[in-house]
Amino acid sequence: MRLLSLYFVPPELISADEVKKTFEGYHPSKVEKFHTRSAKVADKMLEVSLKKNPEKEVYLMCGGTASGKTEFLSEYLDTFDGIVFDGTLATPEGAHIKIRKIQKAKKIPIICAVIPLNLHVAFTAFLHRERKFSDVHFFKTHAGARKTLLWVAESMPHVELRLYRSTYIEKKMVFQALTFEDYVQQIEFLRNIQYTEDGILKEIKS
Repeated sequence: MRLLSLYFVPPELISADEVKKTFEGYHPSKVEKFHTRSAKVADKMLEVSLKKNPEKEVYLMCGGTASGKTEFLSEYLDTFDGIVFDGTLATPEGAHIKIRKIQKAKKIPIICAVIPLNLHVAFTAFLHRERKFSDVHFFKTHAGARKTLLWVAESMPHVELRLYRSTYIEKKMVFQALTFEDYVQQIEFLRNIQYTEDGILKEIKS
């Protein structure tokens, strides 16, 4: 009964991180234990929202953990009336499923990606977060989100990608919208920012 009550919250923002907080025994230090379960509930909430929310646009957030998505949401999408799914989109398979569900509901998927300018800074922020994941989670989500963006751009070019760089200026996170002259330039950018998990580990240790 407790989980079912989640489906009656306002559907505009769906966040697996928020879902975790409703589980019995939840504590920020044990967040990874609830990750798979909360993701499944969030996916179900998306299905319900697609049926109930009349707005056409659906934002799928994309980006590794501690990249600045939460700050971006509060600054840029706090007045958006459509559906916002706050996640990492760390696998092309997961992104593909969500995009198809959105399109089947006759809505418009828009992938909104936050890409840290500096992985060192993002990793430091990750280590100091209240919610504790293993370091591997950082490597997987950042490498995976970039892989997903490239896959979507190459395989589903009709899906709109909105890309933003995140960085800190005077201890405040700021965002820069990335623009491209054409599709080719966008693809080149996405190919140039690809990392393997090992590559990210080497980057933050360098």
